[in-house]
Amino acid sequence: MLGSSQPIHSLRLSSSVLIGKVLLAACALASTTSSAEPPRFSQQVDATVTYKINLQIGMGKDAGKYPGTLTYQVKSATPELIQLTVTGDLQGKPSRMPSFFRSSGESSLPTLESVSCRAALIGITPRGEVEVSQRDEMMGLLLGTIGQLAIAPLPPADAKPINARAARGAENGADVPVTWDVSDTTNIARVSTPFGFSPSFASQAGIQNRKLSIATEKWKYVAHPVIRNRMKIDHQYELSAPESDPPMKMQGDGIAFFNLDDGFYEQLQINRVIYQVDDGVEVKVPISISLTRETKQERDAKIAAAKEAVLKRTRPFTDAERKQWIMDLAPGASEAKAHRAMSELNSRNARQDPEIAKALLQRADMTQGHLKSFFYSAAGRYDESIRQMTEDRSDYSRSLGTVKRTGNPVTSANRLAVGQVLAKARERIGGFEAVEVTEVHNNVEVSVKKVGGHGRPDRVNVSMLRYPPATVPQPSQTRTPRRNLRTAARRTINPRAVPAAEEKEAAEMPDRDANEAIRTWSDKTGKYKIKAAFLAIQEKVVRLRSADGKIIEVPLAALSDDDAKLAEQLQKEAETDANPFQVVSE
Repeated sequence: MLGSSQPIHSLRLSSSVLIGKVLLAACALASTTSSAEPPRFSQQVDATVTYKINLQIGMGKDAGKYPGTLTYQVKSATPELIQLTVTGDLQGKPSRMPSFFRSSGESSLPTLESVSCRAALIGITPRGEVEVSQRDEMMGLLLGTIGQLAIAPLPPADAKPINARAARGAENGADVPVTWDVSDTTNIARVSTPFGFSPSFASQAGIQNRKLSIATEKWKYVAHPVIRNRMKIDHQYELSAPESDPPMKMQGDGIAFFNLDDGFYEQLQINRVIYQVDDGVEVKVPISISLTRETKQERDAKIAAAKEAVLKRTRPFTDAERKQWIMDLAPGASEAKAHRAMSELNSRNARQDPEIAKALLQRADMTQGHLKSFFYSAAGRYDESIRQMTEDRSDYSRSLGTVKRTGNPVTSANRLAVGQVLAKARERIGGFEAVEVTEVHNNVEVSVKKVGGHGRPDRVNVSMLRYPPATVPQPSQTRTPRRNLRTAARRTINPRAVPAAEEKEAAEMPDRDANEAIRTWSDKTGKYKIKAAFLAIQEKVVRLRSADGKIIEVPLAALSDDDAKLAEQLQKEAETDANPFQVVSE
């Protein structure tokens, strides 16, 4: 068995070669059979078959096990060529390492990354020879061969009986086992994909890359007599690459069952063991791949489950469900309950339910980390009037991605505070990303880092920064550098909880207009408040003037219900009291 002291890079190369060789073996050429009605791959357009995949690397408790599915559908069929669309995936273990195979921390065996193919296209003759193959980009992770897992060769016309006695029986019309051999050479190479995954290998008909060594591979196949329209095909496999670095060889066997009625394989089992000599020690890595055809009962159950899921997404909420969700989203509920409630609500179709939206919005404002954006997005699905606000808040609560909207440019660093959320221009790919201020250096330079991100902050000029939209509240923990406290007290740009020191100093400043009544305004959640005077409502945006004379804009839908009603009342009174004598010319 594999020892824990073996180099990781060797395991990655060996295992990648193994998987690839297993799959290329499935592409061996095949021609006619000796039977009167030769087996044919399905020529019925739209015929579909799905296989369950189970791949295992290693043995025992440290073995890596990877389930998946593979679905074929006949797109077109002629006597010469059948085209199959292929979709499938293997559920691997995520890793940040840029390699298809990696070594896990708990085991010395290589670990397989997730792979998938989406709408790949395979051209195949009626008897199993792969003529053309159009793979999508993700198939590059396995060099296209994941789509050919369930395609095994059929007996060629020159297949020989296993022994003389069998040959004599064949003369009397009896079906007998036949055997044939196939050999090929493979260039073991490192193949880079658009995603930076490596290493793997390519056959001599595949991608032309730098050759590391030449490997010779051999197959021996045995096709057994047809029983109840099922043909059994065994094979033995051997690969030898003595000139590779390190030297390696591979051996194994396999079995497949072909259904003559519908022209698809029912079951395949492929076993391989790779032997690799490294520093004088022989390393063995066993790998097995099994494919089992999905039964009619399993297919019917899957269809029924999909229909039930559709009904569940569209049906109305019950009173018990709504009550439970609101309880689970309340500030006193645990994060696990809130996350479960949010996930269930996201699984339902969007609809208008302001009470649910308010509970989600309140939970979003108190949540930290990557889940914050998910709560905001969910809230917008249940209240159309706050969708823009939730989209903005979701954008500015994530450390990745481009924010869709920004506010005015930042003109002075002295107007900023540590912890304040801004938008920073992305130099290479364009657009803006959400950042938070970590330090104010002078009037034109500040240090920022991605929202919720780690690592060293970037020192940037304020010309690269913009304020977020007014719908985005600033974190309550923002603080102002001591040397510039008074200036910061005048730079409130968004509704937020004002620190006590700033609030006291701002209150001491004279009002810009003595006729404007200063009061406390609150958002829907009640978490963010600001003292300001009402000015007007313009296009469903409320304009306020803070005590220090700063003009603030906030969507009417973002205010608390009482404050929104008051703003509408004040606007109505202002319009009623407007001077009817308007000057039209002088």
